[in-house]
Amino acid sequence: MARRRITFDNLTDTIVDSYSWRRKELKIVKDFIPNEKGPKQNASIRFAIPILYAHWEGFVKNVTEIYLEYVANKYLNHNQLKPQFIALSLSKHFAGAEIKNIEDKTKTIQFLTDQLDKKSNILTKNVIQTKSNLKFSVFREILFLIGIEENDFIQYKSLIDDLVTFRNNIAHGEYMYVDLIAFENIYEQIEIVMNLLKTKIENSAVTESFKIA
Repeated sequence: MARRRITFDNLTDTIVDSYSWRRKELKIVKDFIPNEKGPKQNASIRFAIPILYAHWEGFVKNVTEIYLEYVANKYLNHNQLKPQFIALSLSKHFAGAEIKNIEDKTKTIQFLTDQLDKKSNILTKNVIQTKSNLKFSVFREILFLIGIEENDFIQYKSLIDDLVTFRNNIAHGEYMYVDLIAFENIYEQIEIVMNLLKTKIENSAVTESFKIA
């Protein structure tokens, strides 16, 4: 099957649209939560947390997948790309391979050097895996895979992990009390992280940071 063509405009339009409609829906959900403490507020927060998590996971998967497709569409030579993109391009050649002795290792190195000046064919299907449990460790793997530095995201590690914990407990039918202030903090911070990821991907596309320095 031919790969769909992703232009810079396709990329940015998809990212902006994904971010915009999710923000609008999340605000609607948040506005349903009563300000007065009580059973209705508690239940509303419990309803809201799985939706907040779903938009977090969905946004990450959506925008990182299309960015990976955008890079793949350029069909750059391997020697122009960062190592992770080379790995995605050549990994199918090593599926199931056992490299044990020096002869096999030498052949592998020779194969890799022979491929450096050839066009890439980066895998994109089923590459981004949120594992339906998007903790920071999983998010970090995705950032590395698409060549985006994790430094600006590390401060949100506890927040991201807390959201996953709250969502899992609620989804598994356990009672978990989350007060309104705590929910609003998670809500606001997740929105910041989503916007940060949006900006990082857009900037990476503009600066072509997927290329080797």
